[in-house]
Amino acid sequence: MRTLKAETVSRIEMLAQEATEVAPVIARTKDYLARTGLSTPDFAHRINYGESTLRFFLEGNYHNISRSPKSLIKALVTFMDAHPAGETGRVLGNLYETENVRIIRETFEKLLPRPVAYMIYAPPGSQKSFVLEHQVAKLNRDEIAKEQGRRAFYIYARQNLRPRDLIRRVAIACGCRLGNDIDSMLNSIRFDYRHNRVLLVVDEAQHLSIECFETLRELLDQSPYFSLLFAGSHDLKRKFDEFSATLEQWNSRIIAKVRLPGLERLEARGIIEREIGAILAQRTLQDRERLADKLIAAATVRDAFENNRTYINVRTLTNALDQIKAQAEAAPAESDEKVEAIA
Repeated sequence: MRTLKAETVSRIEMLAQEATEVAPVIARTKDYLARTGLSTPDFAHRINYGESTLRFFLEGNYHNISRSPKSLIKALVTFMDAHPAGETGRVLGNLYETENVRIIRETFEKLLPRPVAYMIYAPPGSQKSFVLEHQVAKLNRDEIAKEQGRRAFYIYARQNLRPRDLIRRVAIACGCRLGNDIDSMLNSIRFDYRHNRVLLVVDEAQHLSIECFETLRELLDQSPYFSLLFAGSHDLKRKFDEFSATLEQWNSRIIAKVRLPGLERLEARGIIEREIGAILAQRTLQDRERLADKLIAAATVRDAFENNRTYINVRTLTNALDQIKAQAEAAPAESDEKVEAIA
């Protein structure tokens, strides 16, 4: 019979002494991986450890690697504390008080009291995604201290998602355990949020198939009865209109299909003044008005779904303003020329 080396025996004994500390961290780490969808190699890389080291630890065989796992435990706990499963990240950028923002905020409030579904649609570049992520983050910050408080989760629907992939994204956003099938993940989501009012925001929902919509309907129709907000382009509304017979159940559940009005010229001028007003401070009022008109004109595009209508692309406008600020900061003496060139 093979005899263990004295050093290995010593490691095993020390590990046994630390078992009360090791076992909970192993359980927490496995649960964290199941809830976040991170692979073992990816997680090991994030805490600056080798994949094999983390695997030995999770299998209870850390004595094959080192005498004590204390440093690894510290790295694991520090990372998991700093990045909780399901946490909505901080959204960078300024949120301007436009009509779009007010409508989205009001829609949020209508969705939270009871399980209902809404649709919000607007042309590309309206920055609805940016506003939605802000609202989700704000709600969770306000409610996080309440164990049975309200929650909102943002899910991005890329093209060609299958129902299982979509529910996997929902589970990851909610910080729930992942499974190999849709039913196990839905059960996990329901159990974890059985005491909460939850709103799921599905962005770029025009990419979803009929099967994906029907799978999500289960979260609306069955306990704990989530609210759902679908956001997308005009193509989202067109899909519901064209497949009204197939989506009959959904059309009867969606309380309202809200078309965002887009950025108004007065709102655009306010954003320009706020962002580069200091750069233009030495110019005449007439000159400032002229430059604002040029920037707005450059950001105005034709609506692909309504050819007789144009709208101000917020993303194009803010990108131009960011470029002006960056170049003015890099070469203050040439800022006037840079503004003219970009406008």
